[in-house]
Amino acid sequence: MRKSDSPQRQRRALIVATIFSLTVMVGVGTSTMPPALAAVQRTFGVSPDVAGMLLAVFTLPGLVLTPLGGYLADRVGRRGVLVGSLLLFAGAGAAALGVERFEHLLIVRLVQGIGAASLGALNVTLISDFFDGHERVRLLGFNHSVLSIGTAVLPVLSGWLAAANWRWPFALPLLGVIVAAGVLMFIPPHSHNQAVGSDAPSSSRTNRRGLAILLSISAATYAVLFGPFLNYLQQRIRLLEPEGPALYERIGAMVGLMSVATTLGALGVGRLSQRFALHLLLIVACMLYATAQLLFVAMPSYALLVIPTVLFGFAQALNQPVVQSLVARLASAEQRGTVLSLNRTAALFGQTVGPLLFGAVYRSGGLELVFITGAVLTLACVGALWRWRH
Repeated sequence: MRKSDSPQRQRRALIVATIFSLTVMVGVGTSTMPPALAAVQRTFGVSPDVAGMLLAVFTLPGLVLTPLGGYLADRVGRRGVLVGSLLLFAGAGAAALGVERFEHLLIVRLVQGIGAASLGALNVTLISDFFDGHERVRLLGFNHSVLSIGTAVLPVLSGWLAAANWRWPFALPLLGVIVAAGVLMFIPPHSHNQAVGSDAPSSSRTNRRGLAILLSISAATYAVLFGPFLNYLQQRIRLLEPEGPALYERIGAMVGLMSVATTLGALGVGRLSQRFALHLLLIVACMLYATAQLLFVAMPSYALLVIPTVLFGFAQALNQPVVQSLVARLASAEQRGTVLSLNRTAALFGQTVGPLLFGAVYRSGGLELVFITGAVLTLACVGALWRWRH
């Protein structure tokens, strides 16, 4: 029995490892940006809200292409969509090495966004294809831990690269060539036909209402992540210690600390899901987001920013695996790629709108109002979840 099970376990392990490598590539396009944005501001003399456009144009293609990628993955298979996306992502990374003007960098980031559009949905879809129940929640938590480990390392690496040459952080998508080779080797060509069944409730009205709330929370929390945290935390650090040494590295270290907190928290999501309702865990996550953002305003020194950064990381640890698990429950096996792509699209909408929305808040009310507005937005998510639960 053990001999017959061993090849199956090895095959599952290789599939999971490949999925986790896809997850790291999702972080390559986003979590490397805080030090890179600071370097771009200094190189081209642009303001934080203008530099934030590099985040917005990266996520903009996903608003259209992510649902299309999910639909195609449901129809023709996950592997072909993933390989094409990874190679385009890598090609745009190579193009970044020759950029001379800010406008050209915007174009490169747009193409990178086209290549990366489907990655953040199809990695979760693959986990949902091969696993269900508490095992799915556990692996989604591990998957988020992998993302967090990657994003803990990537900002620090990006800070070192940006200190040497501002272009180098934008060339990291070249790693996609290696990941594409792994997808070809280990992901079955028709994995969408091997998916486990759905555990969705039978009421389509409940599904529609629940899905709308979950998509709204994905959009709101990603707007907060890519607005106040990833774009304006570096400005907060500048204001607290304008003459502090190794600015890029200090920015990268704080973002990396958030990822470490997320990693540690996400490892326990599977156990927490066995003791507490997923809706309750999501409410706690949104409350942690709000608390952290208010503390970003209140903390008087760089060192004390550690406290809200860790709280923000714990919020991330709970939020994303729980939302993904709840959305996967609402999808049939035949439509799982499409439905999970809608969740990713909502997140990309938040990523795209977040820098623009909070850029407008920054111009009208200053840095403190950015974090206060983010806190209000996440508290509104608590209210929506509370009404749905009751």
